[in-house]
Amino acid sequence: MSEIHDLRVRAAAMSLDAATAAFLSFLNQLPESISDQQPAGGWSPAGHAWHLALTNDVFSGALIGDGPITPVAGTSDFTDAQWSFAAPPRVAAPGILLPPAGATRADAAARLRDSATRLRPLIEALDASRATLTVQLPWNRVSVYQMTEWATGHTLRHLSQVGHELHLSGARASAVV
Repeated sequence: MSEIHDLRVRAAAMSLDAATAAFLSFLNQLPESISDQQPAGGWSPAGHAWHLALTNDVFSGALIGDGPITPVAGTSDFTDAQWSFAAPPRVAAPGILLPPAGATRADAAARLRDSATRLRPLIEALDASRATLTVQLPWNRVSVYQMTEWATGHTLRHLSQVGHELHLSGARASAVV
């Protein structure tokens, strides 16, 4: 179990680094006029980064034991065979995870970078008995292992979502011209 545990937490930590770097690289390549622009009814790319930072902080709190969600004994709604980044359904973010209006790229990028920097060592320090506990996320109950892996999946999902939203806004703009 120890070798499997060590591999799993190491993979979760390294994947978080890679996904965060990819999101930040994408965000930083956008002109500020686009990265900070909030579409009607949605979040700006900077807002997505801020939301990711808030989520990482909630996950850190769960691992430390002082957050709004607390690991408890129980069973995940997903077996490890069922679990993947595609498993969680899309749901509306709860109020504590909403970015502020007017989030700027510089502030959101710094928050995301700092949140991942705080979360990574907590993932690496996770012990096997705590990793098998469960947490109730807005969409399902998952193991702590799965929660730490979701930090990456969540980041990648938002990277894809920002790309899709930018595509749609460009398509709408070109249809008007």
